[in-house]
Formats: sequence, structure tokens, C-alpha cells
Amino acid sequence: CPMTKRLLERRAALFSAVLLGAARPPLPTRAALSGVPDTATADELAAAYAAGARADGGRGANTMIRKRAESGVQRVGSDSPVFKPGAILDGVRSADGSTVDVSFAYPKEWTVAGGPNLDVRDVRTSDSAYLLAAPLPSGQALDTLPRSFFAELLFRSDGKYGAYGGVDDFAIAESGVALLSSPSGGEQPYRRLSLRFDVLTYNQNTVRRRALVSATAAGGSVYVLVASCLGSRFKEAEPALASIQDSFRALAAPRRLRPGPEDKPA
Repeated sequence: CPMTKRLLERRAALFSAVLLGAARPPLPTRAALSGVPDTATADELAAAYAAGARADGGRGANTMIRKRAESGVQRVGSDSPVFKPGAILDGVRSADGSTVDVSFAYPKEWTVAGGPNLDVRDVRTSDSAYLLAAPLPSGQALDTLPRSFFAELLFRSDGKYGAYGGVDDFAIAESGVALLSSPSGGEQPYRRLSLRFDVLTYNQNTVRRRALVSATAAGGSVYVLVASCLGSRFKEAEPALASIQDSFRALAAPRRLRPGPEDKPA
């Protein structure tokens, strides 16, 4: 039926975007860590926190790492969001109650965090990518959102980068709007941002980070993918971060229509 055909075309478009992003050159191979060992040094713990590591408890210095950051993302299902190694494809709930399909590619050697967030990272280097979601403010459109909207979303006190205090030396640069084709045949805007900021870690050390951001609106929500690394690694990591940024898609699921007379059984 037409509805099934549109749904299949939409899924195919998402798969294509993920595969194209995953095909781009990743960072050089590194061992990805699934967790932070008790023997980790202070610098390793700081890097793990900056990459998004969180724990509810544990022994030694690990107890100083707070619980998982809030992202605003509400996943629809409980299955793994991994479509294939190096590719995320998942459904999330939007502000208007509909489902939005999100997808992005990342280096295959990175680790996918467990739990409700869509968060991937290389704990050893602290490179990471994660999804944020927030309602689209009333009367606003994606292209009219002030930069302060993104700053408040990224650095909220219960989030990934604001949990241990304020952010210093924050700078944001607009790198344009990309109009990407959607399965419906139209174009969907994605805002691209480049960020620089200094964030406090659990032991009050300051860590410089750089980030490439892609943001779009769907279902009454704004979805923001943040791909970041330590400032000292930006030159090396930028190609992989840009690949993640380019691969991001968030598409509203088609609403189910009421059945018409032609849909009644014969």
C-alpha cells in the first residue's frame, strides 16, 4: 500500500545516509575501552568524564564520577540502537508525541554507551558523539534559534559538560545551513556549528574541547548531534568529527492515517 511504500523508502534513505557516513575514513585504530578501570590515573579519569563516562557508584576514584548525563532523548524501543558496527539507527519520541528516526555514523572502534542516551565514544582519547533533544521554542524555527539556545542545551547543569560547574572561554561559530534531501522529496535544513569551550572535570581541572554540531527540527523538537574531542586533538580528529556531523539525519515518521473505504476488507 502507499503508506508501506513511503515507510520503506524513508527507511532506505536513512540506511543510505548511515552507510555513506560510515564509509568515510575513521580515526586511526585504537583500543576502545568499555569502562574505566580502578587503576586509572587522574588524567585518564578526567578524559573519561570529558568523553561522557558516568557511574552511579563504584570503588576508588570512580565514585567521584556522577550519574549518567541527561540528554533529553527518549528512545522509543529497548533494542540496541546499533544498525551495524559504526552506525546508529534508532527511533526517539518527539515533543508532539510522534516518532523521529535518527541516524549517524561513527568510527567502528568506538564504544556505544549503554542506557537511554545515544552516546558513542573512544574513552582512551575522549573523542565522542552524542545526541541532545529539546522542544522547539514556540514561535521559533530552526534558522531563527539564537546561539544561546544551543549553549544552554549543551551546558545544562545535569548534562554532559555542565555537571561540575560553568563553562569558560566559550566560543561558537556558525558554519552554515545544509539543505539535505528527505524521503518525501523535499529538503530539510541542518544547522552546522563549530564550538570551542573549557569545561571543568570532577577534580576541578579545566579541559579544552572542540566540537562540531549538526542540528535539525522534527516533530516539534530540536535534535542536536555533538561530535567533540580534546582541543589538543582537534587537528587530528577533525576529519572524523566532520564525517559524523555530515552523516546525521533526524526524520519525522509518517503519521498513520485513518483507514478509508478503500482499506476495508472486501
